[in-house]
Amino acid sequence: MSELGQLLKKARLEKGLSLDDVQEATKIRKRYLEAIEEGDYKILPGSFYVRAFVKTYAETVGLDPDEVAQYYRQDIPAAEPEPTIEPMIRKKRSVQHSDKFGKWATTLLMWSFVILIFVIVYYFWVKASDTGNNPNSADSNNITNGINQNEKPDSGNNTQGNGQTTTPEPTPEPEETKEPIVAQVNPALVVVSAADEKPFKLEIKIEDGVWLGVRTITNANQLAKDVFDKGQDQSFDLGKDGLDITFGNAARCKVLINGQAIDIGQGMNKKVRFEWKAYEEALQLKQGSSVSDDTGTAADTNNG
Repeated sequence: MSELGQLLKKARLEKGLSLDDVQEATKIRKRYLEAIEEGDYKILPGSFYVRAFVKTYAETVGLDPDEVAQYYRQDIPAAEPEPTIEPMIRKKRSVQHSDKFGKWATTLLMWSFVILIFVIVYYFWVKASDTGNNPNSADSNNITNGINQNEKPDSGNNTQGNGQTTTPEPTPEPEETKEPIVAQVNPALVVVSAADEKPFKLEIKIEDGVWLGVRTITNANQLAKDVFDKGQDQSFDLGKDGLDITFGNAARCKVLINGQAIDIGQGMNKKVRFEWKAYEEALQLKQGSSVSDDTGTAADTNNG
C-alpha cells in the first residue's frame, strides 16, 4: 500500500466510512477506490482520471484535495490528453456554424419584408396619382357639369370615371416576433421554448474537478458520465428531448443557456432538469416565475 493510499484509508476510517459509502458519495467505482488505496493505478481507466479520482476521494473524506495532490504529485501518474474531447469540439463548431446561418437567414427575411412593404406603399401612391390626373375622374366631371365644388367627396373610396368605387387594401402589419424563452421555475427545473423550435446551446463551465452525468429526458440517452477537470468545459444541444444533469458538486460549475447564466445553487449530487415546453405554456411559466419573484421582493421590503 502506498503512502497516499494509507493516508486516504486512514481518513476514511476516522470518518467511519466504508468503501461503499465513498462510492455512493463520489460515484467512483469501488474497485477504483481499492486500487487508489493500494497504489495500483494500472487498473484505472487511464492516467488522466487518476488525479481527478484522488482529489474527489480526498475531499469526500475531509482532506484538502489540492494539498494532497501537490504533496503526493510524484506518486500520481501525469495526466495525458484524452481523445474524447475532440468530438465535443467539433460539435461546438457545428453549433457555431448553425448560429451564423440562422442570423444570416433572419437578416435576409427582415430586409425582404421591408422591401415588400415599400413596393405595396409605392403601388398605392402611383395609383392615387393616376386617379387624380385622369380627366374622366369624378372631380373633372364635377367641374364640367357645374356641380357645387364645396360638396365633399367620399373620402373612404377612390372614384373611377365609370362611377365604380374601389377600396384600397390595408397594408399588412408585421407579425409579432416571438423571442426564445428561458424560465427558471425552481432551483431544480429550467423550462425553455422557441417558436422556431431551434435548439438552445447549453454550456457547463468547469471551475474545478467535478463529476457530471448528462442524459436526455425522452429516451434516456447518456451524453456524459465522467469526472472533468478544471477548464474541460462541456457544451450540449438543448432541444425537445430535454436534459437531466447531475452535478457531483454544483458549486464547481457555471451553467449558461444561449449565453444566459442559470443559477443552479450549491450542494453535492445536485440534479437539475432542463425541459422543453410548448411556447405558450413556457411563456405562462416565465410570467408566473416573474410574478413570484416580484411578490417575494415586495414581501422582503415590507418585512424590512
